[in-house]
Amino acid sequence: MSQSESSRCCFEETSGTFYGVENPYEKVCELGAIAFEPYDPQKGALPALKLKRSRERKAIEDDATVKSLVHSNLLLDTEFNALYLDFMEKSGELLELISRVENERVRKFMSDLPEHMGFHQPEKTPAMELLGKGCFRAAWNLQQSGQVRQISKADYTLALTKGANAELRKKLRKLSNEIQNGMSAFEQQRHVELQILSSTTLHLCRRCAYITSLVNFRQSKCVCGERISNVTKVRQLPLYHLNKKLINFVANNYWVEHGVDYVLKRKGLETRVGHHVMGHSGAWHEIDNIADSKKDKHRFFGECKHGQVKVNDIFVFAGKMADVGCTRGYVFTTSQNVSGEVVRLARSKNIDIVTGVLKRDVEDLLRDIKEG
Repeated sequence: MSQSESSRCCFEETSGTFYGVENPYEKVCELGAIAFEPYDPQKGALPALKLKRSRERKAIEDDATVKSLVHSNLLLDTEFNALYLDFMEKSGELLELISRVENERVRKFMSDLPEHMGFHQPEKTPAMELLGKGCFRAAWNLQQSGQVRQISKADYTLALTKGANAELRKKLRKLSNEIQNGMSAFEQQRHVELQILSSTTLHLCRRCAYITSLVNFRQSKCVCGERISNVTKVRQLPLYHLNKKLINFVANNYWVEHGVDYVLKRKGLETRVGHHVMGHSGAWHEIDNIADSKKDKHRFFGECKHGQVKVNDIFVFAGKMADVGCTRGYVFTTSQNVSGEVVRLARSKNIDIVTGVLKRDVEDLLRDIKEG
């Protein structure tokens, strides 16, 4: 989906010929510092391609939860799409809150209570605002109950700390529960089991409920002064969410490419997703989908768009095709409508546009793909 990138490297051929490799999917050559694989499913009937995949993308797509999402074959399911996009937002918020708690400014804010009360406004971050809200709520409750004059400064500080941590814990638990409930309801409705959620265990100080460590227990000194010397000093709170790799997979719209790949496989095509292909110029071009029809001895490229297709999108895609030597292309878009100008330009470049990939069933989409 991104612009093509160029690389100036020298090619050193390894043993075996490029066009006649025994297993083109396993053989890896070296192009300078960049590994690539020869791609020749047609066994010489069509020109072989030089492919590579970025390390970052490979790391994302090799993640177990990402693989589970892809193998569900539900990426273009409208209901499930809305669900995992919602999970992405909630998980991002949850992980951001957790990461902020370990920030030194947050620790200082908690350690300096109650000096902040009455004149200090918390830093404008979601975590600080939640902690500040909890502090002021606890102070208000103490004031209304009349206890504020009867307790020591240490107990007052502890009450404010507990109030702040309670507010944060409440928000984290709410996000986690919403994700789990949404997943459970969908699995029951569709009679499927999806392994796409990860968990993070919070270790909470028993005295004030501050998050002292994540995932694995570690000894520390809590903001309330409690020495966390062993696991009996903490309570564990598991939270469920999408992990960062799965969030990136969704945020980068890789789900569209893999959803389209499932449709192409249903057509009986040999496919690759999210690879860079070397053009005749020596430039590397990111191609979302590569599809080969062994029956027709034919190949086409696919470009995926989550949103409107613009004139420039067609020019860029056509440029990639021309440099690589591919004469047929498809643009797959979640948009329902494409302007006549874009359609005419695409046709002039031998590119078909398949619209509404989220709103149509697979059988309907298959009819728009002429190859295979």
